[in-house]
Amino acid sequence: MALSFSEDYINKIRRLFNLNLYEAKIWLALLSQGKSTSGKLSDIANIPKSRSYDILVSLENGGFIVRDLSKPISYRAIPPRELIERLEDKAKEDLEAKVEKLKRLQDSAVLKDLQSLYDRGIKFVEETKVATSYQGLDTAYFRMKKSIKGAKNEIVVISTAGSLENKIKTLSRALKQAKANNVTIHIYAPIKDLSDALATEIKQFGKFNRTNLDIGRFVIVDGQEVFMFTENEEETHPSNEIVLHIRGKYLPEKLKRFAAAHVA
Repeated sequence: MALSFSEDYINKIRRLFNLNLYEAKIWLALLSQGKSTSGKLSDIANIPKSRSYDILVSLENGGFIVRDLSKPISYRAIPPRELIERLEDKAKEDLEAKVEKLKRLQDSAVLKDLQSLYDRGIKFVEETKVATSYQGLDTAYFRMKKSIKGAKNEIVVISTAGSLENKIKTLSRALKQAKANNVTIHIYAPIKDLSDALATEIKQFGKFNRTNLDIGRFVIVDGQEVFMFTENEEETHPSNEIVLHIRGKYLPEKLKRFAAAHVA
């Protein structure tokens, strides 16, 4: 009996459980049999018999199956619900180990050496004249949140109508922290009627101002730095967006005045 699962389903299992093609096929074959031998599973999964043993060992090491020491040697699948619990526990243990490793690195000599190397390099660059570019919204927002959390006086968020909700959702926690530090926050966007949920969220940290013009997408921090979104969000995947981070007083001040001048 050959494996009857579609290629799409097998690929879905591969992605969900981080398996290669042969591992996914063998595992599905064993799930369908309950208990089976290496040879029979290779026939069902339609993979070379010479590979089946190594694949079964890999699945066993990953916690997907267990070996019965019978003759001939056979294998049993772990019940999927139990498997998920095991994988969840292992993921938590791995994450805790990584976090602990990073905590140890904070006070390590290696980090001090790296920071010293960076400090020696950056001293040759006058930061107020630096422009940095970030590709991908995840990277850009990470740096943006850092600036927002360190703000002292004012934050201005200028947005298009289509991107405002996602921008607020992404930056909300950092903006609330800034608000708690007595930072003034203004939001500008060409939206006539905010949804109740979005209006409530914005009121927790700042004031919304409706503009009569689509100005673009910017985040200005303390009038000293501006994050400029350079792409059309409707035509660009988030991972391909380019965001410029520009330091200096001239551009932030001009953008703030321009936004205020177009409040409806």
